[in-house]
Amino acid sequence: MPRKPRVDAPDTWHHVMNRGIARRPIFETSRDVRYFLSRLARIVRDGLLEVHAYTVLATHFHLLVRSPGGNLPTAMQRLQNEYSRWFNRGRKRDGPLFRGRYRSRKVESLTYRLHLVRYIDANAVDALRVATPALHPHCSARNYALHRGPPWLSREWIERRVLDVTAGQEYDPHAYGIVFGKPMSPRLARLIESRLDATGDGADPLDDLVGAAPAHVVEWMRRKARLADDTDVALPICDADVVDAEIRVAISVDAGWCVCLSRKAIPAWPIVHVALLRELCGVTLRNAGVRSGKSVHGAHASYVHHQRMIVEDDLYAERLGRVAAQALRSCHGSS
Repeated sequence: MPRKPRVDAPDTWHHVMNRGIARRPIFETSRDVRYFLSRLARIVRDGLLEVHAYTVLATHFHLLVRSPGGNLPTAMQRLQNEYSRWFNRGRKRDGPLFRGRYRSRKVESLTYRLHLVRYIDANAVDALRVATPALHPHCSARNYALHRGPPWLSREWIERRVLDVTAGQEYDPHAYGIVFGKPMSPRLARLIESRLDATGDGADPLDDLVGAAPAHVVEWMRRKARLADDTDVALPICDADVVDAEIRVAISVDAGWCVCLSRKAIPAWPIVHVALLRELCGVTLRNAGVRSGKSVHGAHASYVHHQRMIVEDDLYAERLGRVAAQALRSCHGSS
């Protein structure tokens, strides 16, 4: 099967990462990191990318970039090829260094972009056990903790965000931690990682749904149901563990809720569970079945029931909407 082409267009933001083959180290010394960043700086100077946040660790790297001319594939191929050749030549080795093509996800949502800055910073803390990201020498958080950094790092958007949040007149490096320094919850980190693995490239609804009223979330789900394709897997906007937890809370309040299908009353919460796992978390029917205690066939049947009831049954829609909105708040609101 041919590989899926990269999605890029002028002025598109991306989260980009890659790691070493077999999870082996790809940066063994500080000199390795400096050379990698020098290649990245050359690509920035050539106008192929803007780099807004980054972290480089022993086995992998993360970048938050903007692609001014829609040249992300060219830029990343050049970056990885030039670094791999240099790394192999210096160690008299051959063969692939990276595990394959880089992974990337378009960043269309401001909510998601803000999450990503914290996620990229948090990688240094999680992997190196430093107290704060600014203590890691190969992380953009270290640069933002100073008034000046490397000329190839585009600081304008992040500095403007810090000024907007803190109502400052001039960028204060200490304020970076106020805006981006809050530790990231495991649920939100899992969501970002699941987005990198997701296959869908549809529009990102995060900005419209995070913090929205249940009725707004229901209307979004009704629009999706009217365009129903139960084989399509949505872009994740909520962590699946969060949905599981919210369903358990809902069942504890009203375990006996049933809906009427073909003149027969059946438990409603398993249908809601499958629906939210599909719509909010983008999981496959197989995984939705595992999490909800159903077979693949049973999960499919539940999802079909949901698509009809979300449009036709206002009580079902109202109750589902409350759980969905709460799951989104739990995942994003206090992260």
